[in-house]
Amino acid sequence: MTEPIPILAVSDEVDPRIHSATVRDRLGHVAMVLGCGDLPSEYLEFLADALNRPVYYVLGNHADELTRGGERGRARVPMGATDLGGRVLRQPETGLILAGFPGSPRYGDREPAQYAEWEIWLMMFRMTPRLLWNRLRYGRALDVLVTHAPPRHVNDREDRAHRGFHALRVFLNWFRPTYHLHGHIHLYDRSLPYEQQFGQTRVINVFPYRVLEVEPRRAAPASRAIEEGTG
Repeated sequence: MTEPIPILAVSDEVDPRIHSATVRDRLGHVAMVLGCGDLPSEYLEFLADALNRPVYYVLGNHADELTRGGERGRARVPMGATDLGGRVLRQPETGLILAGFPGSPRYGDREPAQYAEWEIWLMMFRMTPRLLWNRLRYGRALDVLVTHAPPRHVNDREDRAHRGFHALRVFLNWFRPTYHLHGHIHLYDRSLPYEQQFGQTRVINVFPYRVLEVEPRRAAPASRAIEEGTG
């Protein structure tokens, strides 16, 4: 039986419980960090350095979060972190297969990290050959999908700025990752649900952070949140 892999997922806000001198003592056991968008480069760099673990991220819809000290709209790549946006990769230390989509549905003008549905579809088609190869080679296309926005009607909201992507619903149906981690929806009320099951995928809102034990098995879409970052 495969051992669960502990992962720290973060999104949208710099949380002082994570941006802390004690984070290595408390979370040094995690295998990697996944950033679900709208986070400054300095935060991701801090986590890469403090935990000495791989960091993977997607951009949020407020791309200027990564440009402090730089030009708006041109993200400064955080040192020690890998951009997952529009990519599929197999994490070498754990064997987990990861993929990601950046941004949110478009609701503002001239925003570099907001996308029309057709742009997400285009990313999907570009990623499909690698996902199909993974299915043939490893018996599964994908373990963990990392995005900023959720799928439409799954953990999203009805206002224009916080709706999800319809294309992500199709992606989940086609490639059936065990987990889909996202941010974008700020949950301050602990009584509100932070996850839903969609087909074979557990869709989890990680705002502002969650520590998850991930089981990289296609047939076991169950996870356990062992530390919640709300409230």
